[in-house]
Amino acid sequence: MEKRILEILLELQKGMKEVKSDIQEIKDVGLKEVKSDIQEIKDVGLKEVKTDIQEIKDVVTRIETSQIEDVVGMLKVTKKKTDFEFDYLNNKLTEIDKRLFSLEKRVEN
Repeated sequence: MEKRILEILLELQKGMKEVKSDIQEIKDVGLKEVKSDIQEIKDVGLKEVKTDIQEIKDVVTRIETSQIEDVVGMLKVTKKKTDFEFDYLNNKLTEIDKRLFSLEKRVEN
């Protein structure tokens, strides 16, 4: 009987070693997979962030370019209005000058 108990205990010990070995194997493989998954997530996330940053830079550049064009356009419109007003006032002043000159001539005669 003692021999049978010893055999059972040895079998249990052997089984425990196998279980321990299996657990260690699962742990090693699982840890490698987890590390691999984490690295993949980091790589993908970093690529997405870099892509997003580049898109933001492109949008900012477009906005800056657009602003410059808008300001130049507004300045051109303002210049045209100012030139038109200047010409109008200059013509009116010339007309008034002529009328004044004409009145002065009449008064002198």
